[in-house]
Amino acid sequence: MPDAPENRNIGAVLLELGRINDADIERALEHQRLQGGYFGQALVDLGIVEQEELDFSLAAQANLPYLIPKPEEIDPAVAARVPATWAERHNAIPVLLEDGWLTLVVDSPLKAGLADDLARRTGLAVKLALCSSRMVRSAIRAVYKLEPVRQEAERILSLEAFWILATSPSAPRWGLMVRHDRVTGWIERAGHIERHQLVHNWLGFLDRLLSPPPSQILPPHGRRQWQASVRPDQSPVAVKVTSLSGPGGHELLFEPAPPESDTLVELPSGSDLATLRASIQAGRTVIGVRSPRGRAARELVTRLPRLLLRAGHHSVCLFREGAHAISSDLLVLNFSEDAVDEPMFDLLKHLGLDALGLELSPSSREMWERALSLAPVILLVLSGTREDQAPPGVDYLMATTSDAQPRWQLITD
Repeated sequence: MPDAPENRNIGAVLLELGRINDADIERALEHQRLQGGYFGQALVDLGIVEQEELDFSLAAQANLPYLIPKPEEIDPAVAARVPATWAERHNAIPVLLEDGWLTLVVDSPLKAGLADDLARRTGLAVKLALCSSRMVRSAIRAVYKLEPVRQEAERILSLEAFWILATSPSAPRWGLMVRHDRVTGWIERAGHIERHQLVHNWLGFLDRLLSPPPSQILPPHGRRQWQASVRPDQSPVAVKVTSLSGPGGHELLFEPAPPESDTLVELPSGSDLATLRASIQAGRTVIGVRSPRGRAARELVTRLPRLLLRAGHHSVCLFREGAHAISSDLLVLNFSEDAVDEPMFDLLKHLGLDALGLELSPSSREMWERALSLAPVILLVLSGTREDQAPPGVDYLMATTSDAQPRWQLITD
């Protein structure tokens, strides 16, 4: 048997070979965090290395020779040392008998135990070599003259081809179902759903297509919604993205969206905004925003940081589960009622935010008072409060009587 493998990971091996750099490693680790699986497969999914390069590096990592089994060079008598069923079950094949050593080609360094199994079967010393699963499987079928696998080949689309199908012309909605070893795209048209099997590099493609890139936004678990602009050579101009994430993978929903523009939503008057800016410059400011159903209030809260603060502000909005709002320059999160607790408040306090948007009822006095101290600017989507009066601790109340056509009134008393 070969010497014990060195304690090097696959990333170190590929670095030594000059095939990846530190930035590639960071991308692959993030892909692995979001999607699971092996680090090496993440490199392949992202198009950083080819499968053959990964196989060669795995062999180097395990201190094994990399050997492509060529059926025409394999002695049938050597292959016959194991039955075809054994070779198929383990995806491994004996290829060479030389100087008392039997060489067994496997598709994973983790199959080192097969050497002992084969040694007991044959009474020979066995050493391993490594090759890709596809090449080993092909050699087994050729050497043992097995019938080819008869199944209808499933057409696999590239992500770019799928996106063009979904957007030319644009469907009302389309999405991706991502599991550990499978990516399925779906498109809804005229009440029907069409599905397509896709290549696995979904995250790399979306990062190149959308801004902000999904890899910077997708959480490991939970729901997230945001608006993204689309690369100029693709359509539509912008999409609304909704994601559900968990240990098993991701669900992503895409819907066409107009480019975000402040002119599309009624904003407070210039004099009202000037009043709020002056208060913020003077010190800590709490602004309550109220609309009948909360929709217009949420939309305004996501826009106020851009209107009131300097460029590059650090702001976050937390809205109740099921509420929808999108923004391109701040993080918008949804939470369940029991998620807003002391640990959450501690985290928000330590983030050093410029502004925090919250959807919170003043009924819990202790939580309410703590929330008002989490950032220099607090923006509250109000519910369960009197329409004509600001709750305790709120410096300004911005109110409207319509969600569909808001006309904002600033109440300071």
